[in-house]
Amino acid sequence: MSGTADGREIVRRLHEAGTKVLTTVATTYGEEIFREMGLGHLCIKGRLDGDALLKFIDENTVDTIIDATHPYAANASLNAMRACTTKNIKYVRFQREATPLPESPLIHEVGNIDEAVKATGKLGRRILLTTGFNSVKDFIGLQEDGSHEIIARILPMPEHVNRCIEMGISPNDIIAAQGPFSKESNVANIRDFDINVVVTKDGGREAKTQEKIDACLELEIPLVIIHRPRLDYPIIYSSIDELVKEISL
Repeated sequence: MSGTADGREIVRRLHEAGTKVLTTVATTYGEEIFREMGLGHLCIKGRLDGDALLKFIDENTVDTIIDATHPYAANASLNAMRACTTKNIKYVRFQREATPLPESPLIHEVGNIDEAVKATGKLGRRILLTTGFNSVKDFIGLQEDGSHEIIARILPMPEHVNRCIEMGISPNDIIAAQGPFSKESNVANIRDFDINVVVTKDGGREAKTQEKIDACLELEIPLVIIHRPRLDYPIIYSSIDELVKEISL
């Protein structure tokens, strides 16, 4: 289950090691990336929830699920763990290491999206939302009374851009681009859009969370960071080398 760059790398390395592997992605965008890697024949697009995942396991004689979904895709992970328990097969979680957060009055840690919305509304008028398309609907209420403006940084997927516009975000306030973003890119976005507060999740080193932190500290604007969901994973790796070695044995 590979919704991240880490997942794609795991698939590539397992394939090269001769391991029989299939991967699932939720979007056409994710499927296209695998095609560009020359691994499109290993990729199946579609959200495998509940019975669909159980059917997939049976049809493909799956004996191990590697969950390399995004650190915040809690429902996907829970679904995968339940399926593995039901089918009595192995579940392995790949989890990026968390980003160490500096002590600063500019860093505002919150436990979930609802807390993030409340905190963000008090910290600034122009909000740079870097938490992905699915979070836009949670924050859109902040600008409905005209008190706030949301600048959404999302993947360059036409359906997501169009949906943001339908929700009321101006096309001029949509940054449709593929990350991860450097500190310099974050600084440029903040300055170009006159941002007062940034909202992010902790995607770890691979998602360049540190670069967002550094940009906000340099420009002295607040950063709201949403903690990762805490799940009880039975087996967890933070090293691709160690995971691939274990699976390839």
